[in-house]
Amino acid sequence: MEELRSTEALDREILEDARKKADRILKTADQTVRTIDQQWKEKTRTALAELEQLYQQRRAKSEQEIMARLPLDKHRLRSEWAEQQLQQAAESFSASLSRDRVLSLMEQDIIKKIDVLSENAETITVSIHGLLKNEAEKLLNRVLKDISWSFGAACSWSDKITYPEIVCEHSNFRLVVSLKTLIDQLLLDKRSELAVALLGKGVVND
Repeated sequence: MEELRSTEALDREILEDARKKADRILKTADQTVRTIDQQWKEKTRTALAELEQLYQQRRAKSEQEIMARLPLDKHRLRSEWAEQQLQQAAESFSASLSRDRVLSLMEQDIIKKIDVLSENAETITVSIHGLLKNEAEKLLNRVLKDISWSFGAACSWSDKITYPEIVCEHSNFRLVVSLKTLIDQLLLDKRSELAVALLGKGVVND
């Protein structure tokens, strides 16, 4: 009987010892979890702070770059706008020209270049784009009266095209007389005066 009580007491001691060990393990594990959790929180705060700092630095750099480019972008946009206005004005001007004026301008341009045509003995092939056939014949008979010429196959007869064109060519050269080229040259030669007249004196700073 005494031996049974001793066994029961030993069992209780073993269980109590095991309970205490388990309790210590659980407390240690809980402390470890708390420590790890605190470390992650610290790392997270540090990482967020670094990210915020990096974001602020990049934002400041982007703002500086934008502000540095702003005058150039403003100048470019105004220049593009001014160019667009000039081109639209040129197109409107071209469309408003009378037919006689258009033919006169093209005739004068051919006359300026007549020496190049006269130096060639070959028959010149002429392609027409944006003129009526009778208009082209009358014009060419006046300016090419001493030169052999004929219409080519690539002619488009019309009086509805804003920028008509005459192309004279043979084996050695190709001469193009175009209202668009004449208008573009006018824009180039008189650009400042036209820009001021259309957009005001402030445009010269662009």
